[in-house]
Amino acid sequence: MIGLVGAHRTGKTTLAKAYAEETQVPYVETASSAVFERLGYSPKVDYDFTTRMIIQNAILDDAVAKYSQCAGTFVTDRTPIDMLAYTIADIQRENVTLEQSKEFTKYFHRCFEESNKRFMCLTLIQPAIEIVDAKGKAPANPAYMEHLNTIMLGLLVGEYNSSSHFYLPRRTTKIEERVEALKFVVNKVLIRDYENIENLKDKGMRFH
Repeated sequence: MIGLVGAHRTGKTTLAKAYAEETQVPYVETASSAVFERLGYSPKVDYDFTTRMIIQNAILDDAVAKYSQCAGTFVTDRTPIDMLAYTIADIQRENVTLEQSKEFTKYFHRCFEESNKRFMCLTLIQPAIEIVDAKGKAPANPAYMEHLNTIMLGLLVGEYNSSSHFYLPRRTTKIEERVEALKFVVNKVLIRDYENIENLKDKGMRFH
C-alpha cells in the first residue's frame, strides 16, 4: 500500500489521483474535513486538546475503515502519520494535562501500529506548490504548513516507523514529474522486497 504524507494544500490528493489513473492502482480517499463536519466541528478552528483527541480518533477510525475495504494495493492521500502530526502540532507546554498525555500516548502508538501494518511505502509531499486556501479545509498558513512538514519528516525517520519512507524534493512541482517520482520510489520498494524474498528462499525459507 502506498501512502502520501504531508500538510494540507501540498497537492497530495492531486498526485494520488494522477498516480492511480496512470497505474490503475485503486485510490482511497480519506476526507478528514467530512469527519469534522459530521462531528459538528470546523478544521479552521483551534479546539481544546480533549476535543482534538475526539476528532483525531474519529478521523483515524474513518481512515482505517476505508483502508480495510481494499484487499490489494492502493494509494491514498492521508495516512495515520499525517493524523499524528496534526495532533502533535496542537500540543503546547501547558495545554495538555497528565491524563490527556496518557490518551495521546495511546493514540501515538495506535497511529504507528496502523501505519506499519498497512503501508509498504510512505512518501512525504513537502510544501512547494502555490498555496491556495479552500473552504472547509485547515488554514493555508505557510508557517503552520512548514511546522507540520517538519513534524512529519521527524515521524518518518524515527524508530517507530517501519515502512519504507521517502520525500519528494521541493523542486518537483509539475504533476507529471511527481507521478514519475512516485512510480520510481514504489518500484524501488517492490524490487527490494522481491530481492529480500528471493534471498530468504535461497536460505531455505518457504512462503505461502
